[in-house]
Amino acid sequence: MKINTTPLRNLFPFFIILYFLNTPLHSETVKPVSLTFVTHNEENENYTNFNYYILRRNIIVQLAEYVQLKGVKWDFQSDWKFLVAVKNFDTGSVIINTNGKNLIKWLVEDKGISCDPHAHESQYNYADVAYLHTQLGITPAKIVGGFLYDTIVGGNNWENLETGIYGRVYTSFFWKPDILWGGGTQNHLDDPQNYGIWKPKDMANFYVHDSSKHLTLIGNGCTNKIFDTTSVTTALNRVKFLVDAIKYNLIPDSGYYTSTVFMSVGQFGTSQLNKMKQFIDSVGVYVSQGRIQWKSIKDNYDYWNTSYGKNPFRLQCSDLPTQFSKLEMTAAPQGFYKESVNRLNMNDTFRICLRNISSPYNIVDSSKALIDSTSLTGYFAFKNAPSGTYYISLKHRNSIETWSKSGGIAFTVNSLMNYDFTSSSSQAYGNNLILKGMKYCTYSGDTDQDGTIDASDISIIDNDVIRALSGYLISDLNGDFITDADDMSIAENNSLNNIIKIIP
Repeated sequence: MKINTTPLRNLFPFFIILYFLNTPLHSETVKPVSLTFVTHNEENENYTNFNYYILRRNIIVQLAEYVQLKGVKWDFQSDWKFLVAVKNFDTGSVIINTNGKNLIKWLVEDKGISCDPHAHESQYNYADVAYLHTQLGITPAKIVGGFLYDTIVGGNNWENLETGIYGRVYTSFFWKPDILWGGGTQNHLDDPQNYGIWKPKDMANFYVHDSSKHLTLIGNGCTNKIFDTTSVTTALNRVKFLVDAIKYNLIPDSGYYTSTVFMSVGQFGTSQLNKMKQFIDSVGVYVSQGRIQWKSIKDNYDYWNTSYGKNPFRLQCSDLPTQFSKLEMTAAPQGFYKESVNRLNMNDTFRICLRNISSPYNIVDSSKALIDSTSLTGYFAFKNAPSGTYYISLKHRNSIETWSKSGGIAFTVNSLMNYDFTSSSSQAYGNNLILKGMKYCTYSGDTDQDGTIDASDISIIDNDVIRALSGYLISDLNGDFITDADDMSIAENNSLNNIIKIIP
C-alpha cells in the first residue's frame, strides 16, 4: 500500500516529530570521558614496617614506569604514615631505582604523577599532610584527596578548607586547597557517586552549585575499585557503560564526565600490578578512538575553569543507564551523499522508530542519533522495546520516511544489532531507495514530512531560494548550508517521479 496523505487525527504527533527532526543533536565531536587513576595510602596500613613498605614501593615504581609509558594520569594520594615511611626509609640503596630521589619526589619530577594530601584527621589534618609532602621536596597539588562530605571529624569538616587551615601538628603551616576530590562517608556505606564538576555550597547543600565558593568538587564517577577480588572485566564494564551511554545518546554529550579507576596501595602486589596493566591496555581501545582521555584531577580542574566555562555539571551514577539495546544503522540521504568521495556533506540527525509488524504498526520505541558523514553510520539506543520482530521506520528532516525490508527484523533486548539501508534496495520496504554511485540512498525532498515529494515541498525550497537563505534549513537538500538551484533540482526530479512513502 502506498500512502501520500496524513489523517487529521495524526497531525499532532506529526508536528512533534517534525520539530524533533529539525532539532539537530549537539555536536559532531563527542566530548571524551575524563579518566583518572587514583590510589590511596591509608593511615591504618603498616608502613612503619620496612618490609611492608619496600614491597609496595617496588610495585609503585614498576607501575609508575608503565603509567608513564601509556600516558596514564595518576593521582597518588597519601596519608601521613606513608609519607613518614618515605622520609625514614628512602635512603642509600633503596633509592637506586628512583634516580637517587625519595619516592614522592621521583613520582612528581621524573614521572609526572600528582601527589596529593589524603587525611583521616585522627592525628594529622590536611595541612599537616601537605606539610609532610613539602618535607619530601615537592609542592603538593592543592587537592583534598578524599574527604567526608557530610561529617564533622575532630571538630573539622571540608567547609573549613574553603579559606584554608593551619596544621594541627605543624601549627605554623598554612594550606589552602583549590579542589575537592571524591567525597565519602564513614566506612564508605553510602558514598556520593557523581560524574561532573561543581562548587558545593556547604555540607547541607553539597549538590547545590555556588559560584561564589572557592573549592571546586571533581566527581569520582561510579565506584570503580580494583581490589584482589575485583575482576578487571567488572572495572572495564563500568567505564564501558559510560562510554556507550554517551555514544548512544542516552546522556548529554555536552556533559563533563569525570571518571576514576581506584586502587589501594596497601593491597599492592604482583597480582594488582598485572590487573592495573590489563585495565590500562584494555581501555586503550577507547583512548585510541578519542572516547576516553586520561586526565589528572588538576587537568580536569584547569579545563573546567577555561574551556568548559566553569559551567556546573553533575550526573549521578544511578541515572546512568546500563541496560539498553543498541542498533548501529547505516543510511545516506540522496542529496547529502557525494559518491565521488563516498561520504555525506555533513553529519546530520536521524530518528528511528521501532514499529510492530502488524497493523496499525504502532511505535514501540524510538531513538535519535547523528549519522556520521564518513562512516554513514549512527548509533541508536532503545530502552523500552522487548525482544521481537519490528519494522524500522527511518526519518530525516528532508527525506522520505523509509521503512526496513518486508517482514521486519529480529530485535533482541540488551544486544547489539546492525542494519544497512545502503547495501541494497531490498533493505527498504517496497525497494524505496535510489542508487547513487555504489550506495542506495533515501529519497531527498520531503521538506514538509507529509510522505510525498510534491509541489508543496518545491514551494518551500523555492521561497528559500528567492530569499537567498543559508544555514541549517529543511530546504537544504544536499547539506551545503545553502538553498539554491541544486536543491530545487533534486526535489523537482523526485516529484516528477512521484516519489512517496511506502509502508505495509
